Amino acid sequence: MKAVNPFPRIILLIIFCICSYSCIGPVPVDVVMIDNELFFVLEDEREITYLEVSTLIDKNKSGPDKWRYENLQVMWLLGYDVKTEVKKRKYLKLQQIRYGQRFEEFQITKGPVELQKNVEYFVKINMGNKFSIEEFIITSDNKVIMPRRKAKGKSSE
Repeated sequence: MKAVNPFPRIILLIIFCICSYSCIGPVPVDVVMIDNELFFVLEDEREITYLEVSTLIDKNKSGPDKWRYENLQVMWLLGYDVKTEVKKRKYLKLQQIRYGQRFEEFQITKGPVELQKNVEYFVKINMGNKFSIEEFIITSDNKVIMPRRKAKGKSSE
């Protein structure tokens, strides 16, 4: 009996995983403060389907359950009603979004609530098949720190 070589199947599986990840992978977002206004800046213009800025209600939580939805307080939310057909939604192509900015195109809007200094927040932006998630803190001297950012360490203006 002839033995089957699994090597080609493994290579194809790896290629498939890499292609899938590149299709639905994360997109970096920078959180910057310009003239005392907070901005979320993407690498390039993208169709935004959902944006949420939240903070933890229970600051003592840790581990993987830390970011569960019931532990979060939504500070600002932009989105579309899931009952609306996708073809009827008017997605905005944006690269830069100012915190609290109003958009008529989004059917669901909550907030914005004034952000406090030295509090950990996170922004979540959905762009169809791409997404961005970033933690940030506004310091007492009005600078923004993104603690998870390994390459840059700190982003401020």
